Amino acid sequence: MPPHGGNLVERFAGEEKRDPRYLSSLPRIVLSNEQYMDAEQIAIGTFSPLEGFMVHDDVSSVLDSCRLKSGVLWPLPILLDVSEATARQLSLGNDAALTDATGAIVAVIHVEDLYTFDKKTVAEKLYGTTDETHPGVGALYKMNPVLVGGKIALLKRRPAPHKNYELTPRQVRRLFEERGWSRVVGFHTRNVIHRGHEFIQLKALEETHADGLFLHPVIGKKKAGDFHTEPIIKSYEMMMEHFYPKDRAVFATYATFSRYAGPREALFTALCRKNFGCSHFIVGRDHTGVGAFYHPKASHEIFDAFPSADIGIIPVRFDKVFYSQKTKGHVHEQDDAHGHAEEEKMHISGTEVRARFLRGEAPPEWFMRPEIASAIVDLIRQGEDVFVK
Repeated sequence: MPPHGGNLVERFAGEEKRDPRYLSSLPRIVLSNEQYMDAEQIAIGTFSPLEGFMVHDDVSSVLDSCRLKSGVLWPLPILLDVSEATARQLSLGNDAALTDATGAIVAVIHVEDLYTFDKKTVAEKLYGTTDETHPGVGALYKMNPVLVGGKIALLKRRPAPHKNYELTPRQVRRLFEERGWSRVVGFHTRNVIHRGHEFIQLKALEETHADGLFLHPVIGKKKAGDFHTEPIIKSYEMMMEHFYPKDRAVFATYATFSRYAGPREALFTALCRKNFGCSHFIVGRDHTGVGAFYHPKASHEIFDAFPSADIGIIPVRFDKVFYSQKTKGHVHEQDDAHGHAEEEKMHISGTEVRARFLRGEAPPEWFMRPEIASAIVDLIRQGEDVFVK
């Protein structure tokens, strides 16, 4: 599976960009944690074909047509916003240092563009709304007024617990190659593994006749009520050791954050997994949805809006999944051959799962494997923060 755009981008600083005298002479841009995540993902190739933060012409083209100016399909702008005071220190055609919150230089950007943007126009085109209660719109309206575009060179990857799981696209592709895998199904999640997701993963593996699964949960910034990183990783470690088919799954973590962009983000999450070497990608019902802002099928339908050759990764679509009291197993609603009555369909909300765990109770076995539920209950009893507050 070739990377999106044809080549896997890798933007790491050479020796000349690491010279302390050179670095000390540069104007500085302090990155937020999310901007640092984006810089790292650009550098390791997750966002191929992007080589840096996007210039005005690319942003404008993406907002209007979901394509870069080159014509390559790309649904989301990747932006570096700065204050007017910081922008005044920058000059076109020259480099600037990108620092973390401690002031350590972590990357260099070659400043190709400095531009302003109309936030309401961007909100309408990107999110389909200017409603400030939409979390993406709310975040957009708080952005700094000037955007910096240009190629980056990374000096230092972002430090994090469990960094050993943050594999690069090149590392994952090598794993697939060593195993002889050419058909791989990618899976994006923000949650601890539960039976519904396990059912979807294994059904996708079977239906696509794939060689293996690539399980790739997000471990970046979360919203209140989401699972913290530790229980997510622990649950997948247990699945890898005890439950997934032998030698049919690869697990890694993905340091990024939600863009709250609905169907555009669904396409983005697929293209990123294409860069890791996936040929197929699971798109669930209301994948990357934001409350009632997007139709539950919108994330499915966007894949039909562009030629499949331009996307280059095959969506594996799933609607609602329920547990059947009648058959004692999970059922994909569109495959419901038994015509279950509503009272025979078992569902449980994320809110109810959280409430049970916080009471020290495990959810029902049909919802989550008891071994995983017990591990989460144990973390809570040990005083660990399992959920984002």
